[in-house]
Amino acid sequence: MPILVLATSCSTDPERTEDQMCAQLAAFAATTQSGQRHEVVLRGGWGGDTADVLKTHDCRHSGDAPGQALCAYLMPNTSWEFGHYNAKRAAACLDSASRKDFMTRLDRGEVPVEITSSLQMLSNKRILLTVRLAAAPPSASAVSGLSVLTLLAESRH
Repeated sequence: MPILVLATSCSTDPERTEDQMCAQLAAFAATTQSGQRHEVVLRGGWGGDTADVLKTHDCRHSGDAPGQALCAYLMPNTSWEFGHYNAKRAAACLDSASRKDFMTRLDRGEVPVEITSSLQMLSNKRILLTVRLAAAPPSASAVSGLSVLTLLAESRH
């Protein structure tokens, strides 16, 4: 009887693999001038704003070029169903020592949860990124509740 041996390489170490989200967040934040704020809101989950929506995956920005560029990246490169995963990816780009605590809270399903820090990829440490995950207000049309990921870049003097 022949023996079939399968060797797979399905697992990767997320700490070793550079996530492109970090470069995108750094580019978004780097455009922030002193006293400015740029915000992007990524929403996702089953259901939506009206009863006829099966799923939601949208990205909202204030119309500026950095927000448009970040949304253009986020839409095809993030999970519409698992907002906590998107928040963990964004938090992994931060310098904060409390990053692991943030991720633990996400794993426990605690929302809202928020962290603010400089970005590892930016030399300007006065530019801060806030990563906030919350649940959308309950609605009759959202089957499991929508996640709301807010990414806020601001430059402090």
